[in-house]
Amino acid sequence: MSEDVLVVHNSHLPSYINNPGLHLIADSKVVFNLILEKHVFMPRDLAEYNFDHKQIIPYLIIRHGDSFLLMQRTSKQTEKRLHNKFSLGIGGHINPDSSEHGNNLIIGGLYKELSEEVRVNKPAGLQLIGIINDESNSVSRVHLGLLYELEVLSDKYDVLEKDKMSAQWERKNKLIQYYSNLETWSQIVYDYYITPVHSQHEEAFNNKN
Repeated sequence: MSEDVLVVHNSHLPSYINNPGLHLIADSKVVFNLILEKHVFMPRDLAEYNFDHKQIIPYLIIRHGDSFLLMQRTSKQTEKRLHNKFSLGIGGHINPDSSEHGNNLIIGGLYKELSEEVRVNKPAGLQLIGIINDESNSVSRVHLGLLYELEVLSDKYDVLEKDKMSAQWERKNKLIQYYSNLETWSQIVYDYYITPVHSQHEEAFNNKN
């Protein structure tokens, strides 16, 4: 039986969400509040082919100083398209019971995914960075990412599903060597947040801060 996942109808989202020229959007608080207010749950096997809705995926990157936790997925991962890919983010669908793990559905879903994949020490702060939207293919068109950054004060961590993933700290200036083998959302995070090379996006974040 298919799991139920949190989705939002496209009509409830701001018009700029579906702009193919944008991949990371700084105006995230508005979208966050709309998701909390307007979400519904849909069987995942239907949501994957429903282009009127977006499945909401919290996507968490972990930073220690100027280093980021870089993960590599193994061939035992469920998603075949991600096998052996490198990733900067931990993410997953939000299910109806996620609220039991946090102060709202989104944060609850985020911490649920983190607790299943990586154990970190001394978390110092969680920040909502922006909205990941990629309209370039049929898979990404039905997903919308909420990019969070978790800062940790210790470099200690444990990968909890070692058969599915390995991990290592990598300095910001060294990440480029993995770029071609990063999953798409991690490439977007690298381009638009970690080392912003798109002037329009960089200006938006400067104005925000």
